[in-house]
This record gives sequence, C-alpha cells and structure tokens, in this order.
Amino acid sequence: MAQSLIEALLKSKIGLDANSIGADAIASAISQRMLDCGIGDIASYLGKLQASSQEWEALIDSVIVPETWFFREPESFTFLKHYVLCEWLPKNPQGVLRVLSLPCSTGEEPYSIAIALLEVGLNPTNIHIDAVDISKKCLLKAQRAIYHQYSFRGNTQLFQHRYFQLTETGYHLCEQVRQIVNFIQGNLLDNNLLADTLPYDVVFCRNLLIYFDRPNKIRTIKFLEKLLTPEGLLFVGHAETGLLLNSYFVSVRQPLAFAYHKPLASHPIKHADICLDNPVKNHLFERKLPLKNIILPQHTKSHISAQATKINTKNSTQNLSDNLLETAKILADRGCLDEAINLCNSYLRQNRASIEAYVLLGQMQQAMAQNEQAAQSFQKAIYLQPTHEEALTHLALLREHQGNIASANLLWQRIHRLKNK
Repeated sequence: MAQSLIEALLKSKIGLDANSIGADAIASAISQRMLDCGIGDIASYLGKLQASSQEWEALIDSVIVPETWFFREPESFTFLKHYVLCEWLPKNPQGVLRVLSLPCSTGEEPYSIAIALLEVGLNPTNIHIDAVDISKKCLLKAQRAIYHQYSFRGNTQLFQHRYFQLTETGYHLCEQVRQIVNFIQGNLLDNNLLADTLPYDVVFCRNLLIYFDRPNKIRTIKFLEKLLTPEGLLFVGHAETGLLLNSYFVSVRQPLAFAYHKPLASHPIKHADICLDNPVKNHLFERKLPLKNIILPQHTKSHISAQATKINTKNSTQNLSDNLLETAKILADRGCLDEAINLCNSYLRQNRASIEAYVLLGQMQQAMAQNEQAAQSFQKAIYLQPTHEEALTHLALLREHQGNIASANLLWQRIHRLKNK
C-alpha cells in the first residue's frame, strides 16, 4: 500500500507513470533510499518523503536514471544544422537563435546543440540555449561539464579533440561552449515553468513523453506547442513519434531526425472546402495547414457509407474513394482514430496497392496501441515498395519499442544502405 502511495506521489508531482519503468524499478529505488536513510519500514519512509523536500529530490534522482550521450541520434543534429542554415538564418541574419533542451539530464544534449550551432558558423552571441531538468544532481554535473569516455560513445573523435581537454579527472568542456548554455531546475508540471521566457525557435524534448500517462502526454505536447515560435522546430525521441500523430505539429519527414514543425497559424477552412463533393486537395497538406482546425460537416462521419451506396458511376466512385483517404487524414488529425481507421480500410478495399494508405493506417493503429496490426500495415507498404523509407522507419521504431532489437537493427541497416546509395 505504501509503495502505491509513493507511485501516486510520483505521478502527481512529476508525471511519472509507474508502468513506464515498472513497479520493480520503483521498489528498488525506494529500497535504496530507505537503506541510505537507515529506515526499515516503508510506511516510515513515506512519512519522511512527505516531510522532506531533500528526500523527495533524492528519490527522484534514484528513480530517474539519465541515459544520454553527446550527439545521440546524430541525424537530429544534422537536420538542426540544415534547418538553421536553410530556414532560420536567411530570415534572421542578425537574430538570436533560441533553443530549449528539456529535460537536459547531465548536459550532453544542450552542449551537443551548442557545438552543432558553432559548427555551422553561428556566433556565440547569436545563440541562446536554456536547459531544464528536474534533477539538481544532474544539473550540478552538467554545470561542471566534465565527462568520461562513455559520454562520447558512437561518435567520431574530431569534436572531442576540438572542444574538450583531457585531464586526470576527465574531459573538460571548453569555456566557450559552457557559456552558451543556461541551466534551469524546473518541473514540467509546474504551471509557472518558463512562463516569462520568449518563445523558442527550436525545442528538444526527447525521451520524456514515454514516461508520462496519457493526460500528461497531451498536456506536455500543448505546453511545447505554446513554447515554440510559428514554424519552430520540435525534436522528440524515436519512440515518441506516434504520440504526435494527432497533434498540431507537422512531421518534417526526414528519416531518423524525429523532427516536427509548428505550422503558421491559419484560419479554419469553411465546410464547403472539405465536403464529399469538394475533396480536400493535396496542396492543403503541402502548405502544412493545421488540419486540426478543419471543421468537418456533421454528416461526413455518420452518413459516409450511405453516400457510397448512392454513387454508381465509375468516375463518382473514384471521387468517393479519393475522399475516403483524405477524410481519414483529417479525422486522424482531429483524434477520431476509430473513424479514420474504418475509412482507411474502406479505401484499401478499393485501392489495395496504396502505399500511402497502408502507412497512414499503420500510424493510426500504433497510436491506438494496436502494435501487431500496425506492423502488418507497415510490412504491406514495404512489400509494395521495398525502398519506402517512411514505412521502414516506422516498422524499425515499432520493433525497437517492442524489444525486438535484432529485427529493428536489420531494418536500420536497410535504411542506412538506402540513404548511402
């Protein structure tokens, strides 16, 4: 009972879903803290936890095990450089690029961002990076900026020699990079977190959402949306891409970057623009209009099957078929996944070779936690086009999330070969 209360406290105070790391991991952290405090009874430990802010911080440090290294998922940093050079800098030649790293853990991510921006030629005076984490212990290590070889795994040594000095205590990060990053202790569930800051051009929020329950996932995504400038860039972890399927954000569709744009604000589309007799055209998606603002006519969902029975000509049937897929996309963006999946399946019954439909169906099934059905949909898309990077990437991420590392690695190798052809 006492552990359940502690799990409830972790959920209410920092948003941690016990299922994300497992009850055994939490029990182990509690046992270690009890041992450190010299407490033998868990009920007594609960009392200490409720009375002591220091003990609360210590438990958080025991529960949250930071797993980070420099330039983790390097494709994200490659795309960041591309974005800065090709999109941000031409519009802001004298501006200050504002970046947020949340959570920043022991500092490897925000320092990687700083190094990447210096590498593309930005002046330190034109870079502002805020790095936020709930753990005081992690922040102290980040501010010391002394690292060991494990923090450089998977990287070439070039940037290590350029920006670090090896001493007896480890690799010391140079002062130029350290001065760019501003560290902040903060709790994402605190309504006042970053309340007085200007919007950010880029936000890295990777491998945090997976630890939250659904309400806190939704709350966090809305918070990130608010923090970003229009057309700003959001990076998430590879296991979190499915969580943004129904959000305001638009995928940049750069393999392995796991990046999303916040679209420019726009006015809602009129009903006539998306009725069955006037289908949504592809240019709406190409212009990245926020599809969640599109208002569906009330009859679309309830009478779409009735509409189908009334249309007998070949051309009209094809128009309806096209509408099914477009309407499925809109419903998916609005969060109506059950209806969207039904429409997508109806479309596929008439268009069995549609790669686009199979990928969309797989994404929606994954968002509904129908992982095996999602895998089958991605596999069908890959069967139709073995070089389809998006389908391969989704399937690799799904297999990785399921713990099938061998299968995931084979898919990543396949994607890597395609990119290097």
